[in-house]
Amino acid sequence: MNSPMSRPNNAAAIRGALLVVVAVVVGIYLLRGTDTPTLEQVANPPATTAQVSEDISENESIEETAAEDTATTLPGVSAETSDPQSSDGADDSDSGTMVGFEGRPNNEVAVQVANSTTVRGAAGKTTDILKTKGFLTKSPINMAGTPLDRTRVYYRAGSIIEAGTVALLLGLDSTNDVYKMPSDLSAFKDQEDPDILIALGIDKAQSD
Repeated sequence: MNSPMSRPNNAAAIRGALLVVVAVVVGIYLLRGTDTPTLEQVANPPATTAQVSEDISENESIEETAAEDTATTLPGVSAETSDPQSSDGADDSDSGTMVGFEGRPNNEVAVQVANSTTVRGAAGKTTDILKTKGFLTKSPINMAGTPLDRTRVYYRAGSIIEAGTVALLLGLDSTNDVYKMPSDLSAFKDQEDPDILIALGIDKAQSD
């Protein structure tokens, strides 16, 4: 027959065993809960990265195909394109002589000579030379201001080729001695609105 003192000891032993069992179960559950997310996170990223790489490759292929299709030439249509920076629209008509173009006949070009020097009759003599070449010569005049060391040939719009011809006839440089007509013609008081105005310098001034 069991004594009263043995019952409390048995109950304590049972409770201790239950606590151990509960602790083991809880530990196993926690371990499973910690391992499971780690495995899933390691497995998923490679799949996502591979998918993104495939999408990028597909997009690049589509763009390359589209570019090739755009460059395809249709019948009667040229696929060449021009560079907007290569054609700046600059007008070279006012710089130097225009190679490959022919000017108007001399008898359609009005020329006037202005003497900037103190050599008497120099403008008249140059005018006579141009007249023998068939130019429409205006009356010779004087140019106000300081005498020019080198003769200048001025031209109005549309007469640059003819101005180059006149310069060569006078033994001048058809590029460096040819200038666009100045807007201020106050120094040429008696000018008659010629196509070409020659400001005679000391280099070409000759007396009669």
